[in-house]
Amino acid sequence: MNPLLRTLLLIAASGGYPPRIWSLFEREGLPPEAFVQKGPDLWKRIGCTEQVAETMERLLGNHWPEREAERAEKKGVRLVTFNDTDYPRSLTGVPGAPLLLFVRGKWPLSGIAAAVVGTRKCSSYGFRTATEIGKAVGDAEGIVVSGGAIGIDRAAHEGCLSSGGNTIAVLGNGVDITYPGGHERLFERIVSGGGALVSEYPLGTPPRPWRFPERNRIIAALAEKLVVVEAPIKSGAMVTARLALEIGREVWAVPGRISEENCSGSNRLLYDGALALVSVSDFVSLAFGRQLGLFRQNDSRESVSALTEKEQRILAVLKKSGERTVDNLAVEGTMSPADVFSCLATLAAAGRVFPSGPGRWSAVPG
Repeated sequence: MNPLLRTLLLIAASGGYPPRIWSLFEREGLPPEAFVQKGPDLWKRIGCTEQVAETMERLLGNHWPEREAERAEKKGVRLVTFNDTDYPRSLTGVPGAPLLLFVRGKWPLSGIAAAVVGTRKCSSYGFRTATEIGKAVGDAEGIVVSGGAIGIDRAAHEGCLSSGGNTIAVLGNGVDITYPGGHERLFERIVSGGGALVSEYPLGTPPRPWRFPERNRIIAALAEKLVVVEAPIKSGAMVTARLALEIGREVWAVPGRISEENCSGSNRLLYDGALALVSVSDFVSLAFGRQLGLFRQNDSRESVSALTEKEQRILAVLKKSGERTVDNLAVEGTMSPADVFSCLATLAAAGRVFPSGPGRWSAVPG
């Protein structure tokens, strides 16, 4: 086995923080094989705790690195070290960058990457917006990066997949474990659709609360742009946004209602100078150099002119005023509730509006 891979596998399973252990080892000026050859004496000298040293000694005695590599090969998981040619350039030089990636799916992926993050407990509006952003990025031949969680993450992944695009889910557990439960189908679609599941944790590593903030630095670094859709002040999405800003990534945020806790973090980002994502088509044009109307028929002028006068009136009210009930639309659009229902049915079938809550409707962003 390659000495570097053997060493990095060992460090990954040590229970310590791999980037710190490797950084301390590098100061010794020794080749990778020396990490194993010199063993516990070296590990303790460079600052490894007794528990970490004992764990690595036990793993070496059981030939764990070799067995882990065999398991990965059988499961179709690639092991990508920081020294490999297919290690992401975007991670190179980032403080605390992962030394070793476990990758299931297509790798490497080419294209401009945009991370889309937000709360797990998102509103229907947030879910739909994240879906539209993911779809638009996929349509623009970009890559959606997110965390594979429920809520905004899932919406972004699914939106990208629906357009035939590629998406990367960075996990807080081993790539052979499905978490959260119920995402088996989503993860299989990601892998079979030309995307990838990525983790810095060995196979079989279970999800733990502290691992998700750790993986957020990878999400922030893999993408050239980061979009926060809905996020409370205290949330993983805000941690990811802060990390993205620290390493010089472009941060966007979707404006939300100032009265909603789910939007307090994303609105704060806007107050602090993040770019406002107020139009999906404008975001794609600015971030990817693509005009959304050129490859999405629903956003063309022809599709608008094909609507009846009443349908255009309803759509204009929703775009101007936001979420509305049928009664609101009847009053503001000066038409009967029956006409409103008829228009909404047509607009929904055309992908222009969607039910955003009990008895409420909103225009599709863009």
